Amino acid sequence: MSITTTRLAAPLALAAALPFLTWCQRPPEPAAPANPTPPPTVVLDSTLNRAALLAALTEAGTALADGQTRNAALTGRTVSVRLPFGCGGETNVIGEAGGLPRLARNEDGSLTLAVTPEDLSASALVPATREGAVDKWEAVEGFWIAQPWSSLDVCPTSAAQPAPAPDPAPSPAQTADKTPAEGKTLEAKTVETVASPPVVQPERSAGLAAVFETGGSRLGRRQGQAYVHVIRGEKSVAPTPAPGGYALRLEGRLTAFADGKAVHCVQKDAESRPVCVAALRLDRLAFEDGATGALLSEWRPR
Repeated sequence: MSITTTRLAAPLALAAALPFLTWCQRPPEPAAPANPTPPPTVVLDSTLNRAALLAALTEAGTALADGQTRNAALTGRTVSVRLPFGCGGETNVIGEAGGLPRLARNEDGSLTLAVTPEDLSASALVPATREGAVDKWEAVEGFWIAQPWSSLDVCPTSAAQPAPAPDPAPSPAQTADKTPAEGKTLEAKTVETVASPPVVQPERSAGLAAVFETGGSRLGRRQGQAYVHVIRGEKSVAPTPAPGGYALRLEGRLTAFADGKAVHCVQKDAESRPVCVAALRLDRLAFEDGATGALLSEWRPR
């Protein structure tokens, strides 16, 4: 081999080996894990509160009034609705108070929190699109959402302060006021003016229909009777209503009516607001302090 050929072959061999040498000097790439970690799963809370439930009921009522169909998938969604009441103290409700929580003052001065479910088993709000569809439910108990135009689940700050507890009845000596007049002693009885609770006529256009299957468990069932909690005073002093009122808590899971929908609405005429209810498997009913949320009493109908 000539000198010229040797001088050319050496640089060419070195140039061909450079990529291999460079690859050998690279740091080794980390090996892929045998079980790669999956991306974090984002869990969305699907529980319907008061605002979300009212939105669903309003949407269903609007669809009915507009002659449209709706395909909202609500069956199976969990519900935890808080319904404030007694925000301004005791109230007198016109007509039947079925399905509405109420605060009342008893003759002995104690306070009663109560709600009596409304029987909806024979109501047009419970559809029967096929023969015997209603028979699967032994009872349908309605609970109405007062002030359905508001999404607040607490008493509004503009609510009037509750009336103070009534004073004990005065003794005969305190009611006798002997004042001399024209040489005679006159006895005048003090007339005490007691403010009557305001009279309200709540709107019933949005609510929940608690359904109970035929042959289902009766444990904790009230069978249409009122859920009642009594608040008594201490040392013969009548209790004062809580400043933030009280709240009724309803929890459960939405189910389907006979037409396959979780919400059913009826409308009397074109000038009337639709009335809508959602079918609920009621798991828990409770009375709470309106401001603090402290539990006062609870029932588990299932």
